[in-house]
Order: sequence, then C-alpha cells, then structure tokens
Amino acid sequence: MAAIINLGGAHITQATIEEISTHPTDIQINKPSLLIKENIGFSYTPHSLTQHEQLLECSEKRFILICDARIDNRHELLDQIRHSISVSEPPTDANIILAAYRKWGTQCPAHLIGDFAFVIWDNHKKSVFASRDAMNMRTLSYNLTGNTLYIATEGAQLLQSHAINTEINKHALASWLSGWPDPNASMFKNIHLLPAGHYMLASADSIKIECYWKLDPEYKIHHNSTVDYEDQLRGILSRSVNDRMQSTKGVIASQMSGGMDSTSVTALANYQARKTHKEIAVISHTYKTISSCDESEKIKEMLLHLDLNNAHYMPAEQHSALDFRELYPPSIENPGTVNSPRYTDEMNLIKSLGADVLLTGSGGDEMTWGHSLTYSHRLLRGDLKAIQEVICGCKELQLPLLSTLLHLFITPLFPQRFKQNIRKLRGKPPASNIPLWIPHATRQLLEQEKNNMSNSVHFDSAALQARYDAWKNSSTINSVRSYHQSGEAFGIEVRHPFFDRRLLEFSFAIPEDLWIRENYPKWLLRRSMAGLLPNSVCWNKHKVIFDGFFSQIIRSQKEIIQKILSDKRLEDMGLVDNKKLLNAFDAVMKNQKSSLNVDLLYALMAQIWFQRHAKRLGH
Repeated sequence: MAAIINLGGAHITQATIEEISTHPTDIQINKPSLLIKENIGFSYTPHSLTQHEQLLECSEKRFILICDARIDNRHELLDQIRHSISVSEPPTDANIILAAYRKWGTQCPAHLIGDFAFVIWDNHKKSVFASRDAMNMRTLSYNLTGNTLYIATEGAQLLQSHAINTEINKHALASWLSGWPDPNASMFKNIHLLPAGHYMLASADSIKIECYWKLDPEYKIHHNSTVDYEDQLRGILSRSVNDRMQSTKGVIASQMSGGMDSTSVTALANYQARKTHKEIAVISHTYKTISSCDESEKIKEMLLHLDLNNAHYMPAEQHSALDFRELYPPSIENPGTVNSPRYTDEMNLIKSLGADVLLTGSGGDEMTWGHSLTYSHRLLRGDLKAIQEVICGCKELQLPLLSTLLHLFITPLFPQRFKQNIRKLRGKPPASNIPLWIPHATRQLLEQEKNNMSNSVHFDSAALQARYDAWKNSSTINSVRSYHQSGEAFGIEVRHPFFDRRLLEFSFAIPEDLWIRENYPKWLLRRSMAGLLPNSVCWNKHKVIFDGFFSQIIRSQKEIIQKILSDKRLEDMGLVDNKKLLNAFDAVMKNQKSSLNVDLLYALMAQIWFQRHAKRLGH
C-alpha cells in the first residue's frame, strides 16, 4: 500500500501516486487500485487470496483509511467500539481500525493486537495519522519533500518516485557490515522507517513521531502454582495460533521441523483445525547430506502422534548448486530480506495445496528460550541448586565447565565500568561487539550512535535485559521479511504465532526461571505442551543447529565468496577493511569445525546487497 498527501493542499496527480504504487520489480502482484481526491492519493493492492490490504472511505467523507492489517482482538474491540461502526455486515479490519481511531485517537494502536500498518487522512483536521504494530511484523517507510508526505509499506516503493532523491544511508549499511543492523534505520538516506510500536501525526505545521507502546518492566504475573503458568501460556499460544488461522480456505499450511516451536504451533493448529473442519498441510524441510541437521525421525513421530497425513517434504539441497548470490539474492529493501528460489518453491507448493496461510514457529526462541544468566540470578537469591544444574548441564552438553562457571557466576558480579578499567590496565581496547573489519572512524560513529540510542526499557534482571535486547535486534526478523515478501507474490500470508504482543508481555512478566530450568531451555513451553507432543520431541534437549548445512554451501563456494568480499567500493567509502574481513573469512575456512558467524554473514550479505543494487542507487 502507499499514500501521498500534500499537507499544503496542492492537488495530487494520478501519475504521482502511480509511481510508488507498484511493488519492487522482482515481485509479481495484482494491479493496484487508486483513490485520488484533491491533495491525497491512496493506493492498495487487493490480493485475490488474502484481503488484508484494504481502503475505507467513511460515509461522512471525513476519514479515508488504507491498511495492511490483520486485527486479532476484534471480538474484544467490538464490545467497546461497535456503536462507532455503521456497517451491518461483519466489520472488516479497516472498519475496526477506523472505529478505534474515532474512540481513542492517537492511542488507538495501543488497543490493537495483530499485524498492521495503516494510514488515516482526517479531512476536517487536515492531518495524517499513520502507525504500525509493536511486534515489527509490518513496516511503514516515509519521506517528506517540501509539503508532500510519501508513505509506503516498503521503502523500495518510494525509491520509484522522481521527487525523492536516491542515496544510500551509509550508517545503515555500516551497521549491517558490523553484524548489528539498526532495526530502525532505512537503507536509504532520504527515506525513513517508522519504528515499531510508534505512530506519526503530520499536518502542515508539524510532523511528530511518538511511541504508543513499549514493554513494561514493572508488569508482573504471579500465580500460586506452576500449573497455572502452564495453563496461561497454553491459552495465550492457542489463542495466537487460532487468530492466525483466519482464512476462507479449507487448508492451512504449517511449517514443521522436529523442534519445539514449529511442532507446538502445528499441534495447536491441528487441534483447532479439527474443530473447524479444516485440514493442516505440513511443510517440512529435509537435509539428506548433513546428518546433524536431519530431523526426519522427529517429524515422522509428530505426524503419527497428530494423525496428520497431508505432509510434504522440501529438500534443502534444492538449488544448492546456484551461485550464492542467486541462492540468497537480497531485495533492495535491505540485505537481510532475500528472494530465495527455495521460498518460491515453497509458495508454489502451498498454493497448489489450496492454502493461503502459512504458519511458522519463528519467534519461539525469542519468546520462550529463557537466558543462561537466569542461573546467576538464582544463585544471588541463595539458590545453590543453580550451580549443580550448570555442572550437570556442562557434562551433558560437553561444554567447558570452568569457563561456563566463570561466565555465569563470577563475571556478572563485576560492574561493566570495572571490567572496562581492567581491560585498560591490561593494555586492551574497550570491549566492543563491533568486528575488527570496521575501520576506526566508522567504528566510532557506530559506537556513538549506539550510545545515543536511548533504550527506554530497563530491567533489573540481567537475564531479562539480555532477552529484551535479543528480541529488539532479532535476526529472525530477516526470515519474517523474506517470507512475507515471497508469500505476497502468491497471495499467501505467512504468519508467526510466537510474535504476538500478548505472549511477549506474558514472557517477560513471569518468574524468569520458569523458562530455563533443570537444564531445559523453554521449560515452561515444554510443560505446557506435554501430552500434545510426543515426549521424544517435547523433552528433547538437543536443539538442531543448521550451521553445518550452511557451512557446506559456503565452503563449496569459497572462491566466489572471496571475490564478493574483495569488492573495493565499500572500502573506498570507508565502511570496511577488506583485508581484515577476508582474513576473518579465511580463518573460518581453515577450521573445518568452524562455521560462519552472524557478523561475517551480515558483512557478506551487505556486500552482495550493494553489488546487486549499486547502479540503481547511483554507485
């Protein structure tokens, strides 16, 4: 969807809105519909299968709304706003959003649960109100040139306007090269990304960006028994899965590996599907060349346990012979959003099955894994069993005992400033998570930018703070964006039940040791799903890591990747030291047991992104 509003009142032409109405050229999608009235132009794309892009013009002609939304708490909202909805048939998500805006004004997004981005034009106040969900499932990009405000769900749409100057945002690109991309930074200098959980209010006089929701560290949930926590978690996750099964189709597709997250989603979806006479189609990926990634036995156990017969397997090795740049081609939106042919194959399969919804287990780690620093907190409370559990866990998982004990029980006792002073006395530079291949000047700018970014949410618990920071900077969002873009081309909406605001609030409000206990991460999730999953899946401690498969691809294309990393243009811009970057890559290649870490992967994807789109961006 897209909108152009001239805040000064000048008329908008059809050609102007048409420029930003089309999606990036590598996405084939239905023709957009336009609404042009004097100083405003709105564009949306009504999909043949999913109907979440909607346009609504209210009867009294005051408001025009455009949205890309799925509102999950519609029944609760209708009890409060039904009198504001004039339609007789079941209200659309657009009807609900507009009614919520009438009732709560700029605070309306705080009352909405779901995945959404929307823009409202108020013809009486001559103002624009725009917002997106707090869980970062939808995006909104914008540009203000003179009195004209451009808004779109993708920044790439705005690049197509001749009125907007196209330049690379060097800070954003440097943050990707460093392995720590700024989640609120657009890749384009003159195009801005509205942060998740924020709204924009714009008029001829001003433009204001405000936060409407953030996690409350003071909010706590207390129950008398563990069973009560289990029941509440199962209830929240079941509701989240049910909400994301909205579809007119009789088939719901669900990704399922052998891990806790996707199996939990599939089991709950299957339970709901049987009640509503729908069918679950299971989509699983197989890894035949790397035994450590193979989860086929666990998948078979799940299918048998749930009595599921509509199962489909996709070999991960498909397309592996392709050049890495074609296997994971980044879209112009950012280096992490890739249009992989694997995703295209998956969407083709889902469409052939007659489904328009794909459920995933993405977000399960962020919401339910817990954090190892919980053991530190337990010891500080006088719980000596924490040490015993860590010792047993190290033996079971073959982790180095001494360094683990030091990391969990000694290092957290010292303040960060003290640890930095010790490094200084030892002649070492201040600790930094910015890799050595980032030049000194750029490193300083990134560090300064990071320090300037005020983290408005602070937890007393180091474990909760670490979990919160991991959620805000989660790399899983790259998969979310990639699947969203790939599914969009097929009219398929990819939905992620774990990325639910209700679940997030619950996750951080309960006692932190409920998530990691007895050497089991996701302990409470396992307890909640006991019986719904076979024990061999529910209580399996060994999480499959797919680094081995990915490393196989990287090693087979070593020379190609070295060539990619040798491109000197980003080095000439002062953003990367190619020699240090190549040395880091070569060190990984020489160690057969080593795999490409996230920092190196992001640097690689940033180089591919630049090389793929440099010409279009004026380089």
